[in-house]
Amino acid sequence: MEFKAVRNKVCVAVLLGLSTQVIADDSQVMDEIVVWGTSVSSSSENLGDQDISLKQADHMSDLLRDIPGVDVGGTHSLTQRINVRSLGESDLDIRLDGASQHANMFHHIGNLTLNPDILKSVDIEVGNNSVTQSGLGGTVLFETKDGKDLLRNGERVGARIYGGYATNDNQQGSLTVYGMLSDKVDAMIYGNIVDRDNFEDGDGTETYGSAGKVSNILFKVGFEPSAKHRFELSYDMYRDSGDYNPRPDMSGDANVGLSGDLLIPTDYDRDTFTASYQLKGNKHSGKANVYISTTEITRDETVMEGVWPTNRVSVNTAKNQNVGANALFESNLVIANFDNQFSYGIDFVHQNSSSTYGDTDYMDENAISSAIFIEDRFYFTDDFSVTAGLRYDNFRRDAETSDKIFDDVTWGLGVDWDVTDSVSLFASARSLFKGPELLETFIQYQDVAYLDDDIKAETGLNSEVGIRYSEFFGEHSVSASATVFQTNIDDYITETYQDDGSYLIENIGDAEIKGFELSTSYGYDAFFTKLSYSRSDSDNTTTGGPLLDANGRSMDIGDSISLSLDYELTSFDLLVGWTSNFVLEEDNVEDDSAVKEAYNTHDLYAQWMPSSIEGLQLTFGIDNVTDELYTSHASRTGSARGYTLDDYEPGRNFKLSAAYQF
Repeated sequence: MEFKAVRNKVCVAVLLGLSTQVIADDSQVMDEIVVWGTSVSSSSENLGDQDISLKQADHMSDLLRDIPGVDVGGTHSLTQRINVRSLGESDLDIRLDGASQHANMFHHIGNLTLNPDILKSVDIEVGNNSVTQSGLGGTVLFETKDGKDLLRNGERVGARIYGGYATNDNQQGSLTVYGMLSDKVDAMIYGNIVDRDNFEDGDGTETYGSAGKVSNILFKVGFEPSAKHRFELSYDMYRDSGDYNPRPDMSGDANVGLSGDLLIPTDYDRDTFTASYQLKGNKHSGKANVYISTTEITRDETVMEGVWPTNRVSVNTAKNQNVGANALFESNLVIANFDNQFSYGIDFVHQNSSSTYGDTDYMDENAISSAIFIEDRFYFTDDFSVTAGLRYDNFRRDAETSDKIFDDVTWGLGVDWDVTDSVSLFASARSLFKGPELLETFIQYQDVAYLDDDIKAETGLNSEVGIRYSEFFGEHSVSASATVFQTNIDDYITETYQDDGSYLIENIGDAEIKGFELSTSYGYDAFFTKLSYSRSDSDNTTTGGPLLDANGRSMDIGDSISLSLDYELTSFDLLVGWTSNFVLEEDNVEDDSAVKEAYNTHDLYAQWMPSSIEGLQLTFGIDNVTDELYTSHASRTGSARGYTLDDYEPGRNFKLSAAYQF
């Protein structure tokens, strides 16, 4: 029996950036391949990977906001906060080329320092449905490009130069050189810079303290002694520098109101070293990684004298370093005449968190996570399979607030049934586990924070059921998917402010998150359209109110509807498209809190790749065509001390870029 990673027929209706094709069979080979852009795949959609280079992304929100069940909060370069089914970064397993990006840096910034331009793929598992994953809310795997990916047919070396301009308000450029150093060795070096000014929101109000520069250098070298084996080394250097407002997750007006027109010289850096091995056999395949990923923020807060507490008026630094190793392999075996697909591996992360205020080292904490897992997909027939798995997690917390060890055995169980060639049913259940993470690195909380003596690890269960449909009618293609889920988290952990000014880290009760994701698409000839609808509602089942984030606001995202339309004018070598996102009002908030207001945005884009000039690509777009004033529900909202904190998104933004690959 032939094994397939994906057993359903996959509808790939758009190859954005080059051509629009529909693939009627998993094994069909594309005539042409886009060598730049980012493919995004998600478990919440019944679609194949889509190249979305048209979006000219300079923030993770440009890539992910139209994925059902996913949002990205923040507008500042320092705030790229992924939200999946109302759960944020700390409850997700986020990896860059296999390296864990887990951190808790500073409550006014995000933990992700990622450049969307160099990403080859983003693979999103919405919800934790497998013992191969560790996040409470799901997994987001980012993979960067490598030199071999970029080579076109017959090429041994190549280069790409890119430049882009946006009216609201940034410029960016990149240079990439890649090629084969020998028949078995490929290499790539990539450099990118984004120069940002202060953007204007939909009301024409200029934000404050967003102007700065982001640069990224990536070097990779790969060695393939044979078609089955690949070794790779990479170094990824990310730098974000500017005179930034003190609270990058808040609006410019709120920052000015709270601390005047003061800006803090800020550097936010990441250095990631990764070594990997990939096995690409017919029966056995997989990948192993070892890595060191260091994220560091430095803020010269001497400028805040008279505003900040005296112990903060200095050059202050916070650093998070993840040293880890992981492996995930698959083996296809026949046992007693039944086909089995085994997935197995390990995951180890040593997280070190430290900070320095002035010349004084403040704290140094560690957390060690280790896991081993095995999962078997057992095929009773070609069309019906059952997946079962076990995972053991051990979490050791060696911190100022406690030295504790938490461990648990969790399980996963799933069923897949191809009812017909076009219709598939699926259901799964996965028990959950997460230990209490380290406190945020930048602020001196350790002196006034206490871990409850009886604190327990978070546990729970994620359950899903759904249907997928895919059909071809001549040149027409239709696909659809529907998923209904419920996630229960027992002994939910939060930080509670005490009357004496301290913080108590404790289990506050149980949480329930439930909702659905719907997605459908239609393609005909050079036309393609996709429509999706997602909903997620969270509740603190102990108190009866909504589940709250660290800022005391509801974690819920309003019902989200996304519509995209694409059409290729082949005679003009032109691809045009439109995307609309509608987010409904979210009223599941505390009784004394304002609702999260509804909004809708619309984006237009066009890309021209003249057949007469090979390698040239011109892209034009308009983000937020209607100049809507809005705040993502995953961003900072609400008010404090009389100021509106809403992190308003940029208003209308014209984008133009050109790339030449040779």
